[in-house]
Amino acid sequence: MKHIRKMIVAVLVSIAVIIFIYNFTSNSERKFVKVNDASDTPLTTFTVINNENFAGTTNTHRFDIRAGFSYVKVSFKNTGSKHFTFTINEGSTSGTAIKSGSVPADGKEHTYYSDKALSTGSYYVSTSSAQGMSGILDLSLGTDVN
Repeated sequence: MKHIRKMIVAVLVSIAVIIFIYNFTSNSERKFVKVNDASDTPLTTFTVINNENFAGTTNTHRFDIRAGFSYVKVSFKNTGSKHFTFTINEGSTSGTAIKSGSVPADGKEHTYYSDKALSTGSYYVSTSSAQGMSGILDLSLGTDVN
């Protein structure tokens, strides 16, 4: 009987040591999320257009604001020799203007933000210049104004 008790105690101690070593060496906070699996951490930004080159006298890019996002951040890098203008319109290229501006030809990145929450749907960012233009466009959606 004493022999069985010793074996049971030895097994229990061994299990406790294994559990202790496992907990000490593993990171119990680590989470693995597969692509396309839902995450419990909400996204705050979502890149829609990334380093898109444009040239000529007019360009239009369509993008969609999806559920959970309400703000637009658009960045331009004018690599041409003349300034150009841009407009963001809702629904169509001639729809309600959300944001517009002029981008100088200084080779620097210029960033513009929508100042009001936007609804889901289709939007268009158009660039134009009478002299021709070249540049790079980035556009991201956000959950807040910044």
